[in-house]
Amino acid sequence: MRRVQVLALAGLSAFLAACAPSVQVEPLPEIRVTLPVPNPQIRVLPENPLPAPGKVFRDDFATYPTGAILPVVASKRYGLLAFNPNWRKISVVEAFDANGKLDKAVRIEGGVGEGFLTTGADAWTDYEVKLRLKVQEACCTDSGVRIRLFMDGSGNRALELKIGYEGVRLDKVAGEQRFTLIDRRELAKTGRAFLRDQIWHRLRVELQSSGRVRAWLDDTLIVDWTDPDYKTGGFGIGPKATTFFLDDLEVQPLTESAG
Repeated sequence: MRRVQVLALAGLSAFLAACAPSVQVEPLPEIRVTLPVPNPQIRVLPENPLPAPGKVFRDDFATYPTGAILPVVASKRYGLLAFNPNWRKISVVEAFDANGKLDKAVRIEGGVGEGFLTTGADAWTDYEVKLRLKVQEACCTDSGVRIRLFMDGSGNRALELKIGYEGVRLDKVAGEQRFTLIDRRELAKTGRAFLRDQIWHRLRVELQSSGRVRAWLDDTLIVDWTDPDYKTGGFGIGPKATTFFLDDLEVQPLTESAG
């Protein structure tokens, strides 16, 4: 009798399963799928050549697939200095331009000290970098966007520029040590607007073989410093407790030394 009941229940379950409507599971929103790239070689600096005099390297990131991790799909152009070995939050996404048109950009997200997206080589010198930035979120009083001007291929010796709520600071970094060279707290209003207004800003950085470094945010000169230890090196940009978008990257040699 018990065997008959069991068979009856099994039959009823099969009948109900057959009559139940089929359920189609939709993919979760905000899940980005990275195209598989076999064994990508991601270095601290990709060692890509500086453009020839009169030439410009431009990247608007429009040709990369949405969701791709930039240093993975373009390892010959971009490297990664990651203090957290699992950090890969550098992806190509759809983003609005300044006029509301749908475009592509690079989304970079990180905590206190995740790392930097990089380009360049040890021998890069007398060059300038231009790009556009838009901060999406800056959660904390110590939030900011950091730019590293590397002094060697390891990425651990560098000049580091930070734009944050407290203004603009330029540090000299060697491993775990850092020494503040410039602390421009009078630019706190500029830094707060940059982190909060969620509009596109223009950043330009010049690096000369004399050791002179200059940087502009929009039309404001935020750094002008000459360092005896800086001569050559690549470029990096990274978050500090921020999420931001990067677009329209340009790199070109300086045609003449600035006065």
